Parts: sequence; structure tokens; C-alpha cells
Amino acid sequence: MMNMFAVPLYRASLGRAFTGEEMQFFKAELSDPVLAITNHASKNKKVLDAAPMQAIRAVLQAHLDQFFKITFNTSNNVSLQVTQSWLTRSQQGDSHHTHTHPNSVVSGVLYINLAPKDGINFYRNEDNIWYELIRQEDSYYNAFRYFIQTGIGDIILFPSNVRHGVNEVTENIDRVSLSFNTFFSGELGREEFSNQLNIRLA
Repeated sequence: MMNMFAVPLYRASLGRAFTGEEMQFFKAELSDPVLAITNHASKNKKVLDAAPMQAIRAVLQAHLDQFFKITFNTSNNVSLQVTQSWLTRSQQGDSHHTHTHPNSVVSGVLYINLAPKDGINFYRNEDNIWYELIRQEDSYYNAFRYFIQTGIGDIILFPSNVRHGVNEVTENIDRVSLSFNTFFSGELGREEFSNQLNIRLA
């Protein structure tokens, strides 16, 4: 058996504890959140633009650059740039519905607080599967769900079109994460093939 056309999933760590200023920022941004279907999110959708977030943003951008280099390996003068970023809070009984991130190339999550055995679920795209078979055992080839256990300070990057979600929070804990979307910034395609596109994000 050989595997074709891998879906990249990148895992890293912030590499340090959150500072007092950063924790105060998270708390302030989530003091008056908005309902996000089955949990809550910050009203601010540009949290990484804030002054207290610049050190974190630099680390996230470095990992985005590494992810982009490994998975795209392009000669185009282009990079991935954060477009939107927000904080999410889930309390006991909350969950995060299964979803994708439209208008984004790569999405990411930085975990700020969570339970010891918490993480994120990724789901296979079953839209084109026309049969149903009962699996005796999950494998790389037939599994419907892929669970990644995460900890505080972990960073997860993944293609934005991959369906993902979070199980119901069962502990008496505030599950807090920082999520972000990205898009291409720079040169795509080739002029000689009449498909060149230059994108400059504000």
C-alpha cells in the first residue's frame, strides 16, 4: 500500500508560557463575547493586530512560513498572511460545531487553556462516498475522524477546507483558544501562461 496526495497537518509549540499582559488581553477580549453557535467568540476579529499580541504573531508567522515552505515549495514570490484572528471560549457543556473556513488557505489554532485530554477533531470529506460499510477497526484508509490531542501553547496548522470541530467540554473549565485564517499575499501563476495574479493584502 502507498499513500497519495497527503493532507498536511502541522503541529508546533509556542515554546514559552503566556505573559501576564497576554493573559490580561485574552481576558479583556472575552469579557463580552458573541455567541458562535455552540460556544462564544471575541467580537474582535483582528486580535493579532493588537500590540500585546505582536510577539505571539511573530511566532505564528514563522510557523506559517515553515508550513508554506514544506507543503507548497513554490518559486513564486508569495507568502501566507494572517487575514482574521479571534479568540474562542467554550465552557462546560459547550462544543465547537463541525465546520470549514471559507476564503482562507491555511487556518490555525493556538491553545491558551484546555483540559488535560482535550484536542481537535478532523473529519474525512465523505461527500463523494456513495456506500456505507461498517468498519471493524479504524485505519489510515477508512477512518472518518482523526483526533489530535493538544496542550497549552500548542499550535496547529491545517488546510482551511478540512472539516474540523471540538467535542463537548465536560470539565468545569474555560477552554480558550486563538484561531486565525490566512490568504496568499504576493505573486501567483505565470505571466507567460496568462494566469498571473498579484495579491497584496492590506
